[in-house]
Amino acid sequence: MSEKRTVAPAGDAELRPAIKVGERRRQEHRLNRAYQRDTLTGLANRGVLTDLEARRPGGPGCAVVLVDLDQMRAVNAIYGYRAGDTVLCTVARRLRAIVGIGDVLVRLGGDEFAVVVASGDPSIAETIARKAYQAIREPIRAEGVSVFVGSTVGIAVGDGEEPLSRVLSRADAAIFHVQRGGGARRVVRFDPEIHGDVLDTLALSIDLRAALSREELLLHYQPIVDMVTRRPLGFEALVRWTHPERGMIPPSTFIPLAEQTGLMPELGAWVLQEACRQAQSWQRQFVDAPYVSVNLSVRQLEDPDFAHMFAGTLQAAGLAPELLTVEITESAVATDLDTVVAPLDALRKLGVRVLLDDFGTGYSSLGYIRDLPLDGVKLDQAFTRDLTVSEDAWAIARAVVALLRKLGLLLIAEGIETASHLAQLRSLGCSVGQGYYFARPQVADALRLDGLQRRAA
Repeated sequence: MSEKRTVAPAGDAELRPAIKVGERRRQEHRLNRAYQRDTLTGLANRGVLTDLEARRPGGPGCAVVLVDLDQMRAVNAIYGYRAGDTVLCTVARRLRAIVGIGDVLVRLGGDEFAVVVASGDPSIAETIARKAYQAIREPIRAEGVSVFVGSTVGIAVGDGEEPLSRVLSRADAAIFHVQRGGGARRVVRFDPEIHGDVLDTLALSIDLRAALSREELLLHYQPIVDMVTRRPLGFEALVRWTHPERGMIPPSTFIPLAEQTGLMPELGAWVLQEACRQAQSWQRQFVDAPYVSVNLSVRQLEDPDFAHMFAGTLQAAGLAPELLTVEITESAVATDLDTVVAPLDALRKLGVRVLLDDFGTGYSSLGYIRDLPLDGVKLDQAFTRDLTVSEDAWAIARAVVALLRKLGLLLIAEGIETASHLAQLRSLGCSVGQGYYFARPQVADALRLDGLQRRAA
């Protein structure tokens, strides 16, 4: 019996590769579309900007309108994420209705949208920006309630050479300037004279985050001394940053920057670890080892796990708690008293001393001394500086010293720069001080540790 064979119609074999190629191309098209589309709103996503930049590298025809929604975190927290998604989709529809033919509307992610204006005409960009701001102000119905969100809108125009990504960053800088308190207007065009410093600040904040991993930061230590014997009782740890291109960045620049950009907890954790490591080294070397004092930020104390992290750092370093002191400025306490009391109390229970720094800077209130869990106060250098020229300063300093001594609190005088300062403070009964008269901040290896008793080898 002969075997039956099915013979394919002529041409099928030739068609199969073509079918496979066609299906693969359709699949690639679907994937490419998914790559270029935001799944929630259906708008183009950030990937489109990458492709667009490759095709049109800036030039006079490059204008960007950047829209940053306000209150989206509150909407999600109060009404839920479904309501938040409804708000985002509604905003997308309203923006789609006001952009022109050829304009590219993009959801960058989160609560940010951008319009790349086809003509690059600044007047058209400003018209779109104003319309976007007004459209978003209208109430949005979501989950049965009327939700109100606002926006801040930034406009930037290319100068003929800048790539699209840089124009976008300049629109972002204009928004950042407004949101940081740089103006009342909510629709703002980038101005190099006004917003150039914002770009510099943003670049510096990126560098600061990288500095932690690149080992560009180091600690200097300034002695806190017994003003009679000159023996160092402790050292205040002061962070320094040597930028690879800008050189030494002063703390007055990068500490506020760390506060503004949310980097302070990470920076503070690094300072604490390094300070504990150095204090533990002195603990091994000296019978009467000096303590190390570190400055705390309210941003650190806001973290509910801060005290636990602090205790873990002490334990990991093998450091006796009494060899660590923390300082918090009076100005910080003045605005966040309720925030700092519990974590500072937890640190004291660990055996760590707590000092109120910069006492007498204009926020002075004896109520802080009563309400805070304190071991001592650091008298601001303004008091020290005025002692020799102002009778009022002398009278106030004398009263403060007498009060603190009666309360059993340690008093440390800052800003001692001359022999006259030293004599005046000693006559008031202040015996512990810090300032350039004794030593400037230095790296640990350069410190003089005279008067400390070394452990037997």
